[in-house]
Amino acid sequence: MEQQATPHQLLGTTAHWTAAVRARESARANRLFNDPWASALAGAEGAAWLEQRPEDSTLPIVLRTRYFDDFLLRIASQDGIRQIVLLAAGLDTRAFRLGWPNNSLFFELDQSEVLRHKERILRTAGVVAKCERCVMEADLSADLEGLLIKAGFEPHRPSAWLLEGFLFYLPNETTIQLFDKINSLTAKGSRLGFDLINSSVLTSPYTKPWIEMQAKSGALWIGTMDDPEKVLSRLGWSASLTQAGAADANHGRWKLPVIPTKMPDMPHNWYVMAEK
Repeated sequence: MEQQATPHQLLGTTAHWTAAVRARESARANRLFNDPWASALAGAEGAAWLEQRPEDSTLPIVLRTRYFDDFLLRIASQDGIRQIVLLAAGLDTRAFRLGWPNNSLFFELDQSEVLRHKERILRTAGVVAKCERCVMEADLSADLEGLLIKAGFEPHRPSAWLLEGFLFYLPNETTIQLFDKINSLTAKGSRLGFDLINSSVLTSPYTKPWIEMQAKSGALWIGTMDDPEKVLSRLGWSASLTQAGAADANHGRWKLPVIPTKMPDMPHNWYVMAEK
């Protein structure tokens, strides 16, 4: 087994993996989204990881990407939210590949090496963002309030926050601290989107192969939450859960049996939406 990476290293590495998944999906005739720059962003590191993964095994990432595409576009167009914050933004290209209403502003935060790699690839491609972007080199322990307000973020206005594809790599207490930070910076009507597993994922025979694969890759899943609705309710948020294969995260691609979203004692990899 490879030596386990630190959370800081993991978020940089897994960004390449996720970009590789987006590249493979973009090449499909029936693709659920199109990311023309994903292959270049993934690079050799992402491509090598993807070669070892059957396509079905990465379908939850594809469905998650489309789910949060729809989530952000919906709240921007229907609810008028113009401030969108991507924590651990990685190699995300939503600011470039999706159409945004006028005056939309993206705040993308991540490690310097990840963001500089992304900016270099996109600059070489000559692509222009479809909204205003503020790119900030900062890890999850940074002073989010200070950085965002200095960059023009307005806490008194509703905002949207996306925490995609990384909370399961973090200790549970770190996730709660992040939620507390977000709560202190958000006005009523703000939205939050994230994905997270319950504790059964770490022990269930149904998910054991994936957990073991991640561990062998040095990317051990450790972060869980068994009742996201209850956790967020304590902070004043109303949350809803779904998962890959459910009616709103399926698109005719999910072929396995679909268990109820809150079925007890079963593994769940939830996509969560919440409103403050």
